[in-house]
Amino acid sequence: METVAVLDLGSLTLKAGMPYNFPSDGEPSVVVPTRVAHIENPEEGSKGTSAEASSIQVVRRGNIASWDGLEALLYYALFRQLGWEEAEEGLLIVSEPLFFPRADRERLTMLLFEQFNIAGLFMCEQSIMSLYSVGKTSGTVVDLGHGKTDIAPVIEGQMYYPAARRLSYGGEDVTEYLRRLLQQQQDTAFREAPRSELQRLKEECIRVAESREAALSEVCQPTALMVVLLCGRTISLGREGLQLGEALLDGKVMGIDAPSVAESVLAAISSHPDPAIRKSLVENIFVCGGGSAVPGVGTRLLREIGALAQPSLQPALCPVPEYMPSYTVRMAAWMGGAVLSKVVFPQNHHVSKYDYDETGPAVVHKKCFA
Repeated sequence: METVAVLDLGSLTLKAGMPYNFPSDGEPSVVVPTRVAHIENPEEGSKGTSAEASSIQVVRRGNIASWDGLEALLYYALFRQLGWEEAEEGLLIVSEPLFFPRADRERLTMLLFEQFNIAGLFMCEQSIMSLYSVGKTSGTVVDLGHGKTDIAPVIEGQMYYPAARRLSYGGEDVTEYLRRLLQQQQDTAFREAPRSELQRLKEECIRVAESREAALSEVCQPTALMVVLLCGRTISLGREGLQLGEALLDGKVMGIDAPSVAESVLAAISSHPDPAIRKSLVENIFVCGGGSAVPGVGTRLLREIGALAQPSLQPALCPVPEYMPSYTVRMAAWMGGAVLSKVVFPQNHHVSKYDYDETGPAVVHKKCFA
C-alpha cells in the first residue's frame, strides 16, 4: 500500500503529515518555517552568523521565491521528518496558493515527479481545501496569512475566480508595524531587533476590539502585558495590542493603500450575479490562517461586514465541527487536504506517474482543476 502525505506550503510555515488517523491532535506532525539556511562561505558560516540574516524565505506572499530552497525543504519534510525512503515514494496532496501561476504549477509538478519520484499527485487551491476542513463545499474563505490576505468565494467546490481577490498585506506587515510602534516610544532597542522576537511579542499581545471606535477610545484601556525580551529586559505592552488588531483588519492603519478586509469580503460576495449564491456565500464565511487565532477577529469581521451589507445579507461564520482539533482554523488547508485524500486517490482523480510520463507536467491542469 502506497503511503499518502499532505503538504501545505504557507508563507510562514510548511505543514506536512500523514492523513491515516485524521482527525487527530497529532497531525500535521511536521510544522517547520518555510525558510532554509544559506551560507555563501561554509567556513565563515561555521564560525557563527545570524540565522535570520543567512536564511532564504522559500515562499513569499503566496509565490515561490526560491525553487532550490523549496526542493531542500521538501526533501527535509518528506524524507527526514515523515520517513519516506527512496524507491518507496508515495502519493502526495499539495495545496496551492490563490492565483498560483500556471507555469509555476507545471514546474512544481515536474519537480515532484522528476526529483522526488512520487507515485501520484493532486494539487488543490488552499481556499477550497480550507472549506473541506469544516465540511463545506461553498462559502467565502478569508485567509489571514503571514504574507497576504486572500478572499476567495468557493461555489460547490469550485473557485469563483472573478470575485477572488488578494490584499497585499498580512501578518509580517503587522509585525513590522509593531516595530514602528515601539520605536515611537523612543525605544531604539527595537530598531535592529530580529523579526522572530517581534513576531513573538505580536502573538502575545495582539487582540481585536469590538469596534474601531472602541480601539481608539481612551476609555478602552487594555490591561498592560509584561513581556520579557530575549535580552532579559521587561517591557509593558498595552494599547499596542489593539493597534495591531486594527492593522490586521485594515492595511490603511499601516499606511498601505488597500481596502479593509471587511470591504473586500463584501465586494467579493456582492460581485456574484445570483442573489441565492450571494446569500450562501455571506452566510458561510470561514476565517482561517494564522491571523484567525487573534482573539475577537471573527466577531469583529462579521460586525463590520454586517454594517456595510444590505439588510438582506446577514453574515455568519462557518462553525468548526466538534470532532475536529481545536487548531483547525490555523491549519485549515492541511486539514482539508487530509479530508480530500480519502476521496482523490481511491477514485483515481490524481495525476499518476503514468499520466506524467505520457503527457508531461501540463497534465496537472487536466487532472487537478479547481
